[in-house]
Amino acid sequence: MAAEGDILPAEVEAVPGRQSQVAAALTRLGFKVLHIGTTISVSAPREVWEQAFGLPQVEVPGELGELVVGVHFAEPPDLHAP
Repeated sequence: MAAEGDILPAEVEAVPGRQSQVAAALTRLGFKVLHIGTTISVSAPREVWEQAFGLPQVEVPGELGELVVGVHFAEPPDLHAP
């Protein structure tokens, strides 16, 4: 069961060639960028995910809307309160 403050890792799939731009935007939103490659590996506390993307339905925020193809969580997060 997930607790408040949990760190949620994910892979963010950017439009090809725009990975650096997406990584910079994610950093501004409070994400820790772990690796930039074909996808961008990120992690952030649950609160950052909720504020930036909304949970449990992930919605790409405006500034990333045209740059992000998808968000893939490493493990399905437990998004329900205990």
